Amino acid sequence: MQPPMAPAMNPAASPYQPPANMAKGAMYSFQKWLMIGLIILVFSAIFAEFPLSSSAPNASDYDLLTEKGIDDLAEANDSFEGQVALFAAMSAILQATALSLVAYAFIREAHEEDGMHVAMRVTMVLAAIILVTSMVGRNFSLL
Repeated sequence: MQPPMAPAMNPAASPYQPPANMAKGAMYSFQKWLMIGLIILVFSAIFAEFPLSSSAPNASDYDLLTEKGIDDLAEANDSFEGQVALFAAMSAILQATALSLVAYAFIREAHEEDGMHVAMRVTMVLAAIILVTSMVGRNFSLL
């Protein structure tokens, strides 16, 4: 009679791999990635609107007959321009992230969806290419 077999020890799951029992599409869905990208795009538009033109320094608020008043106005203008530049940069970063997510969703959906008509798959790939080239070409200059 043979001794009972010891239960086979499964190797420890790698922390770099998703769990084996996770469904293949559970982490990705076109609608989820598209909505995340569009929500971030809305946030980028909101960030671009934060520095209101009404919050710009007004020369009538400063005594321009004194050296201190002129320096205060120049400092306020510099501070406001810095705020505008900061929010514009944050908006540009969020907009690039959003367009990247939307382009990724288009490419992945066109690649994985087998039941989709070929024309729709080609359209999604072209839309993704247009999004990516618009991001790349935004600050591209030959001069």
